[in-house]
Amino acid sequence: MAAKRLLCFGDSNTYGWQATLEGPALRYPRALRWTGRLSDMLGPDWEVVEEGLGGRTLRDHFTVGSGLAVPGAGLCAKDYLPACLLSHLPLDAVVIMLGSNDMKSALNRSAESIAEGMGELADMVLSFPWEGVLDYPHPALILVSPPYIGERKMRLAGERYKGAPEKSRALAALYRQVAEDKGAAFLDAAHAVGGSPFGEAHGEDGMHLNEADHAALAAALFEKMRAVFS
Repeated sequence: MAAKRLLCFGDSNTYGWQATLEGPALRYPRALRWTGRLSDMLGPDWEVVEEGLGGRTLRDHFTVGSGLAVPGAGLCAKDYLPACLLSHLPLDAVVIMLGSNDMKSALNRSAESIAEGMGELADMVLSFPWEGVLDYPHPALILVSPPYIGERKMRLAGERYKGAPEKSRALAALYRQVAEDKGAAFLDAAHAVGGSPFGEAHGEDGMHLNEADHAALAAALFEKMRAVFS
């Protein structure tokens, strides 16, 4: 029997961005990224496909201060996701963790607007019209709200993330409602990583996951996958 396939779609925290305050950033090796850890937990019955890109937003084309600042549709999930889904079919499950970059003040997105964008992606995954072209069912979907943005990030980012701490704490409830409305599963990454400060990414820049965060998120997603496919 062929292995089931899981697509992990997100931004730099899905890519595995290893933040540093001095010099260029690195990428955590596969064994330390949450995607790699989750793959090991799921075992040979699952194939995990990584689609993480630094700076990716839900539905905006915006490159200023977005990490690698890659131009084009890849940064805008709404534009890129349809092609991404088709390129990786068949898929049995999709995990989407996005929203951190959407909180940049230059985009002027409210938490509610960010959640609406996640709802649009959910619709694509759950109802994209590939039937008649490819004979595969739609995958199960898990929506993940990102870790909180806190004071450490604000000290470094200043006005670029004005209002982001409040937005980041509002997203979990909004994403949970989107998931319920769309028939998807939901996971709160802030509660998954825990720690101190609670719910924040604990990398050096206060925005990106550290090694312990990746391990905690992988464990939480493993349990969520077990629940979805039980």
